[in-house]
Amino acid sequence: MGHIKDCYKQNFFDIQEGMVLKRAAVIFLLAVLAAGIFFRVDYQLRPGPALVETEEEFSQPVRVSRGSSLRQIAAQLEERGIINSRLLFEIYILINDYQGNLQAGTYIFSENDDMIQVVDKIRRGDAATFRITIPEGFTLTQITERLANQTDYEIEEIRDSLEDELLDRGYLPDESLVEWRLEGFLFPDTYIIPYDFSPEEILAVMLDRFEREWLAKIEEKIEQQIPANNFEIADYVTIASLIEKEADLAAEKPRIAGVIYNRINQNMRLQLDATVQYVLPERVNRVLYRHLEIDSSYNTYLVEGLPPGPIASPGGESLAAALEPEENDYLYYFALPDGSHVFTRSYQEHLDQQREKLNH
Repeated sequence: MGHIKDCYKQNFFDIQEGMVLKRAAVIFLLAVLAAGIFFRVDYQLRPGPALVETEEEFSQPVRVSRGSSLRQIAAQLEERGIINSRLLFEIYILINDYQGNLQAGTYIFSENDDMIQVVDKIRRGDAATFRITIPEGFTLTQITERLANQTDYEIEEIRDSLEDELLDRGYLPDESLVEWRLEGFLFPDTYIIPYDFSPEEILAVMLDRFEREWLAKIEEKIEQQIPANNFEIADYVTIASLIEKEADLAAEKPRIAGVIYNRINQNMRLQLDATVQYVLPERVNRVLYRHLEIDSSYNTYLVEGLPPGPIASPGGESLAAALEPEENDYLYYFALPDGSHVFTRSYQEHLDQQREKLNH
């Protein structure tokens, strides 16, 4: 009888030991499975292959179109290599109830953007932008070339956009008289532009900056001017553009403005080299006598008064000089090698000073 009890006891302990071993095996398997899931999810959360393979910012923008479904966004991001799993992306969005917060736009992702950071960027609407600097004195041709170099737009596409109604303003010169109607009105500055802006939207930002900074000041000047001047908005911008291209030194801009107004008031031709440079096929280091004979309404050696429109984008200092010129009686000036100018009151004095200053 005792032997039977011992057998039962032994079987009981054997069963218990077996259950413990099975439980341990199950726990081990579950741990392995959990670890596998963890590492699998961790991998899926990491930056996608397109981001891992580049050492710099991912240069190809990703466009999230307005009205795109969560599934469409997830599929696009996976196909582009931005995320590793569209399923995990969708689950994460749904769990956090973000599906109504994803914003349309163009995005650029960096090599360190994991899936959660990708979601946050789209949820915040942190769309891609680019920086572009338009220097003072740039012509419209130079501006369109720089835009073409810094965007995906072709230069012809940008120039076609110049005729867009978004850019139409009543104060612009008559388009039949000028090379480019927007010449001079795209304010030189550094701009942060959304990547998905169209060419006309980019140009409108620059035009709006001019209006915000200077339009009211020019209109106030027009109200105060004597009737004999009869200058309009485009005239003041044209004068400012002449100052911009003629003056290298900021301190001389009001003085050169004074010379321009003096010559206009005395019905003298402006005879400015900058207006000749504007119509030359390529800029030259020195304007020669043969260049002065170019038949153009911009050539102020041949035509009286102002050219039909601006010849470049003037900066703030040149616009300020055009509105508040120095009061002087100078009618002539010429440039010295250091960029400064010698100002004179008569043509004979002008010739004498040239011989003295430039022949030594």
